[in-house]
Amino acid sequence: MMTDLASTTPQSLGRDPMVGLRLARVDGFEPAIALGQDELPAYLRRFTILFADDATMRRGGIGRVTRAVNAQGEAVALKQLILPTCDEFDDAAAHEALVAKFKAAFREEYECHRALSGLKGFPRLYGWGEVDGVPAIVMEWVEGETLARLRSRFAVDDAGRLSPLVAARLGRDLFDLLCRMSLVGEGFAHRDISPANIMVRTARLPLDRQLAEGTFDLCLIDFGSSLALEPASAVAGTGGKASFTERYATLRRATVAYAPPEMLTDDIPDLRALRMSPAIDVYAAASTVYELIAGAAPYEAAPSTSGTSGSRKKTRDIASPYRLKMDTLPDYPIGAHAPGCDLTQLLRREPDVALAAAEQAQQLGLEPDSEELRDALAFVDAQLFDVVMACLSSHQKDRPEPAAVEAALSAFCDHYAQNVGRSLRGEPLTPCPMDASGRAVRRALMVGATVVCGVVWAVVVVSAALLASGARVTATLGSLVWSGSLPGIIAALALALPGIAGVAAGALARDRRSGFLQGVLALSACEVPVLVVAACSVFSQRAVMGGLVAALVATYTLTWFLLAMGFAFELPVSAPRRTKAQMATPLAGGAAAVRTFGGPVEVSSDSISTTKEA
Repeated sequence: MMTDLASTTPQSLGRDPMVGLRLARVDGFEPAIALGQDELPAYLRRFTILFADDATMRRGGIGRVTRAVNAQGEAVALKQLILPTCDEFDDAAAHEALVAKFKAAFREEYECHRALSGLKGFPRLYGWGEVDGVPAIVMEWVEGETLARLRSRFAVDDAGRLSPLVAARLGRDLFDLLCRMSLVGEGFAHRDISPANIMVRTARLPLDRQLAEGTFDLCLIDFGSSLALEPASAVAGTGGKASFTERYATLRRATVAYAPPEMLTDDIPDLRALRMSPAIDVYAAASTVYELIAGAAPYEAAPSTSGTSGSRKKTRDIASPYRLKMDTLPDYPIGAHAPGCDLTQLLRREPDVALAAAEQAQQLGLEPDSEELRDALAFVDAQLFDVVMACLSSHQKDRPEPAAVEAALSAFCDHYAQNVGRSLRGEPLTPCPMDASGRAVRRALMVGATVVCGVVWAVVVVSAALLASGARVTATLGSLVWSGSLPGIIAALALALPGIAGVAAGALARDRRSGFLQGVLALSACEVPVLVVAACSVFSQRAVMGGLVAALVATYTLTWFLLAMGFAFELPVSAPRRTKAQMATPLAGGAAAVRTFGGPVEVSSDSISTTKEA
């Protein structure tokens, strides 16, 4: 499918949806899924007679995509192969050979799409056939908007930039799609990721709601350049045998502005291995996120606001985009919160950022349009820029795995509001580690510790309550004296309430450090009265008293440990104190850094942190 197809429905064109449709009979239809004999007739009726709306036709790779409806009124996408005409060839044999080449490439696109169509984030595939003797694919019609259209609609400034937080959320969900492609066989590479080939579905939830909720129902389209990956041993053992990719490379190209260098030349060693790698999609997806941040693709963006690097050539203006991307680093992105921006106007278009900024600025007595607040936002945004730049290496081996990038972008989104406050207070930011395995281990340890602490805590409370139930006790508080049997439920509440109060107070805090402090304070505040009452009580059986005291100590310790675990696993790396940050001038090679009063931000594939200059 192609760009903006969903926005060109008959209704959007202001005419009757059934007027002017072309009958398209799909002959030799092959269902994309296995069906029983009793299911096949209904399935064939559903997809073999279609009514195509040629007003919605768009080109996609070597095919053209048209919106069509079946007899039940269900919308589908009909993609037909565009065959080379005889007029272009003097030799009939050469024409037939090229036609066969086109058909093979189109069938390969279908098979790749078929393997992924069962996964969330990819259009459902219905089947294969021919329309008027031309190969055709019947697939889901995706209602929604492309990222290209989304950026133009929701840009926060005249340069076409999105809010960095929105760009990060879109990037997080995009890299999550790349992770899903690894679940099938040896994995897949799309190899033509661009804003035009990524759609945000709107059939279930309108785009405005998705923006407000911060999660996006993305769908990757157009599999004309995709391929199934093979084991490294299979790639290495092919010798001089040409792969499908090599034989049909001219038909399966990537979009130059977003493609990595290895997709822009046929004259480098180990081409097959390089083009059979998920690292291709990492580069292209990062280029897409770069465009959302900066308003243009990496080598199309304006190099700097001062014009000091204005001689940078753009990919469309030079003879060899491959050499440009191999020899020159892309400029460090300039986001919406760059120096000179109108922060008041920006925050009106960034509700989530405005909420976080207003809360933190109010605590420090800052104005909403203050330079300190703008610099704090720019400094936090630099974490996102560093993640994106780490993916744009010209060498595949230096690019991080999709899961690592998804983890880093998730961390950026999760800690954005917290980090704005940290930046304003001159505290170290919570890092965005590009370490998916480490993040998973930390999450597993945290969940495991929570479960173990919770189970042990519950066992202690129940056991102590059973031990104390019915025990004779005399409590003396000044002139007040009470004597009788202690109900087990009272003992259970006395043991449980401090822990419950501590966990609840920690969960309501704005960040992990505050959560730890507030949780311990609430825990202690509730524990002290219980200890006072226990100290004023005399049990008829000393063993009961000893058991209750031990249970109080155990529940306090378990709750404190749980709060400490939550704080420790989110503890940021050390960094110098600073109050504001500013964008530095571009460095040699076109890169740039973010400089603070303490030093520059260093980019690492392991973590994003701030260190002092030596």
